[in-house]
Amino acid sequence: MSVSSATEYEAWKAQTEESRRLVQASIDALNRGDAAVFLGSFSGDLQFEMPGYTPVSGKTKGLKDFTELVTKVAGYLSVLITIRVTFFLAAGEWVVTRADGHGVTKHGKNYDNHYCHLWRVRNGKIVEFVEYNDTQLIMDVLCAKENRA
Repeated sequence: MSVSSATEYEAWKAQTEESRRLVQASIDALNRGDAAVFLGSFSGDLQFEMPGYTPVSGKTKGLKDFTELVTKVAGYLSVLITIRVTFFLAAGEWVVTRADGHGVTKHGKNYDNHYCHLWRVRNGKIVEFVEYNDTQLIMDVLCAKENRA
């Protein structure tokens, strides 16, 4: 990002702080199981992507489709996923987080995935969200029964 004036720099700093605050609040809501606040952090026209070829991978456009995907993931779990952020970098509209997650499947298996998330914030909402994770672990643990079908 190139800033050519003190005014542009101050705007960039303010956007960085807004992005940091919103993403942290979203993660905090996820970890306490507050779906309304978590989903409320996202824009109605959210673009989401989870690369891979698992039953829960793909792209969604809009909050409704994203909510359906989150609900599908939750359907595999008896204990919802919480994440522990190990790296957090905010710069302007973008936030990058690295995290370790823990959940328990309905079959009693620990689901401990590792994540890299890219978050883009505009006008007080998350408008873009990309999740990178261990897709083999998704197939072996989270979707294990479906994978054997």
